Amino acid sequence: MKGVYGRIFLTVGVATLLMLAIGTTASFLLVSQRIGRIAGDDAAHAAAAAAAAVDRGGAPALRSWLRADEAAGGERRVLAVDASGADLLGREVPTGLRIRTPAVLADDAGVNSPSLLASRWVPQLRLPDGRRYAIYLVEREPSWWSRAGLRQLPLLLLALAIMASGIVAGILARSFSRPIRELARATRSFATGFEVPQIGARVTGRSDELGALARDFTAMARRLEHLLKAREQLVRDMSHELRTPLARLNVALELLRRKDPGERFAVDMARIQQQADRLDEMIESILGLARLDAMARPPPFQMLDLATFVEECIEDARLEATQRSCAIELHDGEQGALRVYANAAILASALRNVLRNAIRYTPEGARIDVRLQQHAGMACILVQDHGPGVPADALEHVFEPFYRVDDSRGREPGSTGLGLAIVARVMRLHRGAATAVNRPGGGLEVRLSLPIVAEGAVPEEPDYYPGASLSRPVS
Repeated sequence: MKGVYGRIFLTVGVATLLMLAIGTTASFLLVSQRIGRIAGDDAAHAAAAAAAAVDRGGAPALRSWLRADEAAGGERRVLAVDASGADLLGREVPTGLRIRTPAVLADDAGVNSPSLLASRWVPQLRLPDGRRYAIYLVEREPSWWSRAGLRQLPLLLLALAIMASGIVAGILARSFSRPIRELARATRSFATGFEVPQIGARVTGRSDELGALARDFTAMARRLEHLLKAREQLVRDMSHELRTPLARLNVALELLRRKDPGERFAVDMARIQQQADRLDEMIESILGLARLDAMARPPPFQMLDLATFVEECIEDARLEATQRSCAIELHDGEQGALRVYANAAILASALRNVLRNAIRYTPEGARIDVRLQQHAGMACILVQDHGPGVPADALEHVFEPFYRVDDSRGREPGSTGLGLAIVARVMRLHRGAATAVNRPGGGLEVRLSLPIVAEGAVPEEPDYYPGASLSRPVS
């Protein structure tokens, strides 16, 4: 009975027994009260006192005793009811007693129905003139319990059963909902901070499946925390270990240039320098991708005016574009102020990657168009080049790490296959998206979409665990 099934089974059993006990007790009390009022000890004592009054002075003495009892007050009054259902003092007689009394007082031969036998279990008095009266005790002001009666007993029992089952169900629900809420809180805490959450001993100490789940979750969180810290350490080690040989290689190339005044090895050294620069760019891309994936804390976000931000990024990229005699033009149209919630440095790295990609594949002397649009609550940055484009079946894969298309675009020597993968990660971090389509007139169009933040609105926090789908509590 330590598992969840055992708890439910035991709780339902206790609720059933509790309802049975309440119903039995209520029925017993109500029936006992009815019987005691008619033939109980109190009724017998009242009948004995009334009989003593009759013995002292007959009917007048009985009337005097009944009036004295009426004047004395108390919770109950004594009724002396004759065979016609009338009280000796003319007081009101309850309907049930009025109907029952003729059968109580009649002889067997005098009962109205030959099938109805006379009853002798109610105290009776016989006056000197031969008249007989049944003695009853009735409440002066019937309580709600008495007014309920046997007819309302099923409804009363149903109400008590609903109350009892509601109490038991509430206890059972609280027993399950508390650890579930604790686990949900711990899950959200771990997802947002990647630190092992502290789950209370009341949850981890449970002997049922919820307790086992809490203990397993804690063990899993500790293991993941260890793996994440190990990956962060690996990124730091890679940054140091991979850059150190490259730095030495660049120093060696510079020394070799100084020792070669006749530039006999100029072409060879240029090739080595080109490959070293490419390797440096690839290492930087790999480390950037790893840093995005290993991010355990949200970067600082701020409100940005998108048009101003894009113009600054274009200015930074114009120097590289000028080397290929390319022009970059910004077309912001009549969009008005587009406000987004972003980390300027991270978003700028993504846009620069897209611009650099467009510069690399646009023919010399061609133009690169950058457009700002607004669609379905999203601010869109469109970067359009005039390069060879991408095969249609490869468009959905260009944002995957190290994916290379099998055409002139994929064989470009400056490509590392990681630039657009970083772009996709950055856009997902900003709750946006990155898509690519071929332009009808030739070239590739990369669309970066970001949620627009209206004036005075509270921006939504970034999804700083790329690829995660975290459930947030509803406020």
